[in-house]
Amino acid sequence: MRTFFRTETTDDESQKLLELEKMKQNLEQQLQEMSRTVEKQQEMIAMAKRDPLTGLRNRQGIPELVNASLCTHREGIFFITDLDNFKSVNDTYGHMEGDRVLIRFAKAIKAAADPKDMIARLGGDEFVVFSLGHYDKYEIKAKARRFIRQIERSLVMPGNLVHVTVSVGIARAPHDGVSYESLYENADKALYSVKNEGKNGYRFFSDINKPVSSHNSIEAITGKLKESKMEGSFEVEYIHFEKIYRFMERNLIRNPREVQCILFTLEDYTDAGEMMVQRQLEHLQQVIVSSLRKGDVTTKYSPTQVLALLIDVSTENAGMVVERILCKYRRTAGQDRMDILYEIRQLTAVGEPEVSAFRSMQ
Repeated sequence: MRTFFRTETTDDESQKLLELEKMKQNLEQQLQEMSRTVEKQQEMIAMAKRDPLTGLRNRQGIPELVNASLCTHREGIFFITDLDNFKSVNDTYGHMEGDRVLIRFAKAIKAAADPKDMIARLGGDEFVVFSLGHYDKYEIKAKARRFIRQIERSLVMPGNLVHVTVSVGIARAPHDGVSYESLYENADKALYSVKNEGKNGYRFFSDINKPVSSHNSIEAITGKLKESKMEGSFEVEYIHFEKIYRFMERNLIRNPREVQCILFTLEDYTDAGEMMVQRQLEHLQQVIVSSLRKGDVTTKYSPTQVLALLIDVSTENAGMVVERILCKYRRTAGQDRMDILYEIRQLTAVGEPEVSAFRSMQ
């Protein structure tokens, strides 16, 4: 004979079980929501480290990878590449075509790189590639040439009058640095050296530190200084413009001549977007540089201003030159063109009173 015992659950116990089940469901729901939030945050962090135009890593996404790799493998090669005439592409064909060139640039550099290479776009037309491991100098040179050849081939466009070339700066770990920051700094110096030597090539950081012979001939020195291409005015950074300006002031003491300084300013830009202002200033710069003579000097002074020095030009003739520049700007700037305020001031020798300025709005 079997005896069965039946456990009866009271109403209070049933209520507690229901509450516990409900709490369990709420906790599971909260955990799912937290998991989705974490995933979304991770996706946003990953997106923040990617360049939206090319899909490559960006300036925030590459340093940690390189530094982590260098902690375990201390050898590697750091390349910086950029386009030599990218500004001409934007000026001639517009920023949309410039973006398409950057996309082709990114695809070309990925095709030329090895599968394990780390690639990033730092901004503008500046890209970096880090190759982990040991490479001899011949292998590195071959890789740099491969980058240049692949990129230049991908950027050949039918009917494109702007010839785009590539410059590459190279730093090696651990010889030239053991961190992303030091390798970038030294590769950038090597890139600047390539640019300074005529562009369209590559340079090792170690090569720019080699001592210069103390027995260079004047022919060798002036050969390096000689400008191979002269088109339009001489365009320089403001720090160099300032030195030229002061040199001309001193020169006027013993060699009186008429030199005019002109300041062009974009007006009514407060309601315009930053990109529009940048495009209009770049366009104005291009018009000024191409309109002036080889002996004149120009520079970007601020995000809305361009300075120019006109050599051996009277104030009256300077006004005519400005009118010609503004006329060309109005014809070619498009619907986003802005009003231009300009000022003309004649340089005088150091110590002499300044000649009054002439101002106009166009």
